[in-house]
Amino acid sequence: MNTPIHNLQIEQAVLAALMTVAGSYAQVESLLTEQDFHATRHKLIFNAIVDLGSKNFPYDAVLVNQWLEMRNYGEASGGEKYLMQLMSDAPSSFYNLQSYAEKLKDFTACRQVEAEALKIIQQARNLTVSRGELAQYAQAAFADLNTESGSESLFHIHDAASNTFLEISRKMEAMIAGETMIKGIQTGIYDLDKKLGDIEPGCLMVVAARPAMGKTTMLQLIANNVAVIQKKPTLIMSGEMPKEQIAMRLCCAIAPADIGGVRNSPHLLPKDEFTAYTNAVVMLQNVPMMINDTSRPSIANVRESMRKIKHKYGSVGAVFVDYLQIMKTTKQFAREDLKIAYFTGELKALAKEFDCVVVLLSQLNRELEKRPNKRPMMSDLRESGAIEQDADQIIFLYRDEVYNKESQYRGIAEAIIGKNRHGEQGTAYMHSQLKYCQFTNLDNDALSQIQGNI
Repeated sequence: MNTPIHNLQIEQAVLAALMTVAGSYAQVESLLTEQDFHATRHKLIFNAIVDLGSKNFPYDAVLVNQWLEMRNYGEASGGEKYLMQLMSDAPSSFYNLQSYAEKLKDFTACRQVEAEALKIIQQARNLTVSRGELAQYAQAAFADLNTESGSESLFHIHDAASNTFLEISRKMEAMIAGETMIKGIQTGIYDLDKKLGDIEPGCLMVVAARPAMGKTTMLQLIANNVAVIQKKPTLIMSGEMPKEQIAMRLCCAIAPADIGGVRNSPHLLPKDEFTAYTNAVVMLQNVPMMINDTSRPSIANVRESMRKIKHKYGSVGAVFVDYLQIMKTTKQFAREDLKIAYFTGELKALAKEFDCVVVLLSQLNRELEKRPNKRPMMSDLRESGAIEQDADQIIFLYRDEVYNKESQYRGIAEAIIGKNRHGEQGTAYMHSQLKYCQFTNLDNDALSQIQGNI
């Protein structure tokens, strides 16, 4: 036997309390809507109370009946006879209005869950929908129920300002105690971190470059800094490389060891590099990092992996997606830029939902190859509009030696900050040691010399 997910007696009790106790509507104004009432006549009576109350008019049974009659709702609402019956039959404990209203909200939540479940059942019977997208649809549907009322997202400006003061105080206390003041993540490249500052949870950071510039190395550098140094749970979505290749490159960077030797001729590796590589493998046993090497991942794949990371570690520190242009969806888009906008918008939403940083790799247009100066700029991003809009930070990688074999800046990589929502733009410099899968810090003298010449 199915239990009804409404209670007419409680609805009557709420309406009777509202029409009996002066000023009582203010107690439930931000809580109840007409959708919290199952009976149509109760919806109409509640709407009358809302309209009268919002205009600072009394809303007793007589005035509510008058409001309904003037709008020809007398018959639909049961008229004066039903109002009088409601007032006499409803419980006399009018001062339990708040608890009655909460019970109505509980019934509303149950009805919403039932409605969403029926939609999900219909989707499940649609055999053209992939299991990943079905899971994403279900998760999104029920996640939306948590914010249905909207009241939990409404804060007074003073409360928000007070929260910023508490955060400032926390950082000051951390500095005095010699603890880290970093709430989000950092890259580990001092010149770059000085310009970017703290990459805070909720941010979408895009790292873009032409091939051979070191996008994947940069991804692994930041991932290593987040998971190994900061000890924050980290997810790598590697749509391009198998998990073993990612792991090998990480171990080479940590060791360091020559990636070419490890991959092609490990028997010829110097003993110290082999030992260091072995130590890196052992060390990674306790590092909070997971890899998903699903080829051409979807948003559903990313979200499900993030959910598992959060379940395993309690939180998500950073997610790294390699790379934007190979992500897939069964959704149909009229233009490629609309598909890119879908991906960047969804990834930004995931960063906010899981309170973490999402680092997204992206390719650049080939057009820059035709320019004399091949340092990237914002217009070089493929379908750049959505990326520019959604990203909080955009970093372009450039190595002059790729284009100029006689470059005086061999072994130097540039991280060009094209967008930085929370800090300064500019260019940071670092050592490029791709044979060891590394970007490393330059000392102050080398930095000063480069900055003076470029």
